[in-house]
Amino acid sequence: MRTAGWRLVAAASVLSALSALGLVGTGGVGAAASANQVPVLPALGPIYTSSPGPTTVVIDGSIDPNGSATTYIFNFGTTTAYGSTTTTGSAGGGTALVTVSATLTGLTPGTVYHADLVATNSAGTVTSGDLRFTTAADSTTTTPGPPPPPPVATQSLETVAVANPAGAFDSLNAVSCVAPSFCVAVGFAGRGTSQIAPLIERWSGSSFATVASPATSGAALGGVACSSDANCLAVGRVGLNAYAEHWNGHAWRVVATPSPRTSGNDILNGVACPTSASCWAVGLRNGGTPALSTLVEHWDGRVWRVVSTPSPAGSELAGVSCATAIDCWAVGAADAATSFGTARPLSEQWNGRVWRVQSMPGTSGQALAVTCHRTGTCWATTTAHDAPVLGLERGSWQRVTTPPRASYDALTCASAHDCWAVGGGGALWNGRSWAPATVAAKAGVLLGVSCLTTDRCVAVGVTGTAITTQRATAVATRPW
Repeated sequence: MRTAGWRLVAAASVLSALSALGLVGTGGVGAAASANQVPVLPALGPIYTSSPGPTTVVIDGSIDPNGSATTYIFNFGTTTAYGSTTTTGSAGGGTALVTVSATLTGLTPGTVYHADLVATNSAGTVTSGDLRFTTAADSTTTTPGPPPPPPVATQSLETVAVANPAGAFDSLNAVSCVAPSFCVAVGFAGRGTSQIAPLIERWSGSSFATVASPATSGAALGGVACSSDANCLAVGRVGLNAYAEHWNGHAWRVVATPSPRTSGNDILNGVACPTSASCWAVGLRNGGTPALSTLVEHWDGRVWRVVSTPSPAGSELAGVSCATAIDCWAVGAADAATSFGTARPLSEQWNGRVWRVQSMPGTSGQALAVTCHRTGTCWATTTAHDAPVLGLERGSWQRVTTPPRASYDALTCASAHDCWAVGGGGALWNGRSWAPATVAAKAGVLLGVSCLTTDRCVAVGVTGTAITTQRATAVATRPW
């Protein structure tokens, strides 16, 4: 995987400026400034480098000039003070992301370097934040040796006790952790479609406890995202309509969702919150017909709004993850005659203005989950037998080698070198490859996972007709 650098401040400032100027479209994001409006700061996409050489490296980035003539430079050096600067380039004055790059030469082999991208227009200057990379060792001085042994995951998941509410069927479908003593898991409990209600559990750092929430009859929660211990959103469905609840640090309350006003099966399956005032929820709708289409809603901190998205024939979205407020990825399926039917993997990217379809490998099946730890570094799981896990490389999805398993239902990354994938089994990314990881015996199916660090994870799911929870521990590492 390539290395990448990003700082949220620049992106957030752009969205705040757009909002203040009234230049936002559906869902609080969208239209760019026109020529006769107040200049807006440039918006920066990812900066990254792929396969640095011993003395030369190409750095790529992207800039949205936001309608004003914009110039850029790359700073680089062996510390974050940099010290060297590329010649000034032009990003134009358009209203879409444009790719920029620079070739750095005269570098020292086997050395850690830092770089950033700086863009300037009439509204001011923004920076990308630091990108750290290491030049390749000089092959003329390197003594060949045997390849290193394959990495072996030392982490495992052990079962944690959790109360199962009375009912014929209970499930925890998703979990979000923001602190060692604050994780929220959501799902449902009950005896049937019309006899279920939301189920919310909180991890305190040592145990789970059920949290009081609106007992909305017929509602089930499928996704949750917390930006802090005082701000969480959970999404799902109630009857045939989209459904959401909000945690304000004191209590959960139902918040209205603009489920399309058609008789159909409208569901929100997943949610991601890059900031406290910007969350994306994704799912599906069918308008009372067998034809599925994508459903995406945006939360601006106060209300939900439906946002227009591409919707290939028979499409649905299962999960979403955001590296920043202007870089989100949603995954699911296209060509599905019915929900979770025969399909092919589908992904869509939010670039700060619009959602666009991005192709995924895999001849059949659907994408189940996605996680983006930082811009340009994402993982997705699918049911496709030929592509169970995909990695995002230079803006496109690539197949990767994984332990033998048909699919994983959820995944998360604590860092670029620490990722978990869970389902009926487990796998761990250590920065070089995916390796098997141990889950507790008879753990059932794990449907959600959230990690603060490799050894501070919580996974939730269902075993038989009861909920199950697990936590991660690591050999020779202090467990939770």
